[in-house]
Amino acid sequence: MIIEPFSLIKFQNYCDPDSGIGQTVTHPLDVIKVRMQIAKTPLVGTVRDTWRTAGLRGFYAGWSAGFLRQLTYSTTRLGIYTSSVDFCQEYFGRINYATMIGLGLFSGMVGAFVGTPTELMLVRMTADLKLPPDQRWNYKNPISGLYSIYKTEGLFALWKGAVPTMIRAGIANGTQLGTYTKAKIVLIDTGVFEDGLILQFSAGMVSGLVMCAVSIPADVAKSRIQNQKSKSNSKPPGLLKVMLNIAKDEGIFALWRGFIPYYTRSGPHAMITMVCVDQFQRLYLELLKPLPSE
Repeated sequence: MIIEPFSLIKFQNYCDPDSGIGQTVTHPLDVIKVRMQIAKTPLVGTVRDTWRTAGLRGFYAGWSAGFLRQLTYSTTRLGIYTSSVDFCQEYFGRINYATMIGLGLFSGMVGAFVGTPTELMLVRMTADLKLPPDQRWNYKNPISGLYSIYKTEGLFALWKGAVPTMIRAGIANGTQLGTYTKAKIVLIDTGVFEDGLILQFSAGMVSGLVMCAVSIPADVAKSRIQNQKSKSNSKPPGLLKVMLNIAKDEGIFALWRGFIPYYTRSGPHAMITMVCVDQFQRLYLELLKPLPSE
């Protein structure tokens, strides 16, 4: 049976497991990660300063932007990837690891382009607490923030950092989604695992670790770019240039600053997301089956 790609995307847009509860639970880790990357502070110091400055509320700064980001970025990337994998397997049989990574990279870049304005809001709203008062953005909510950027910086400023965001998302999704699909195949081939929750959790753990280790340098550079104040007649620096400057000025390991909150948030998040995607897809396929004739 051929899966109708656009129907599957629509279904996952309504049932996206990556938003809502998942974003609420993991958002404090997003806040800590971004503030570590922007302020160049260690984990313990970032947590302590956030608590002293704003208490529990400080760990949920920018939550609305994070939620809105999931509604745009995650639904797009997951819908495109699962549909394209099903399409390729239907017509070409078992696809190789490189193809899986390529499909994940493409879906991640498309999703990142769609979600860049909300990603921009997330970075700026979570970084505010660590900035001097005169340098803060002070957005009331992501919608008013998007409108403020449009009025003061122009329409295209909403996609500031789009290229590094797309590159980071392509790397993250290519490794996460491609590795998840490949890990499931390898684990099944061992004869130890059968298709089910245990297999999905095991493959999700592997893909989450690989994804975080590979993508965080681009994530650090992306956060720096998106938090910079715009200057007239100036273009934001390129992703590679920012990464090289960070490595030169702060040391190579600064590119992995915030890895603990990044993995603590993204690793289990990626695992749970992929398990939910598989379960929702299975439910969707069950709904497609014709009812038995009486």
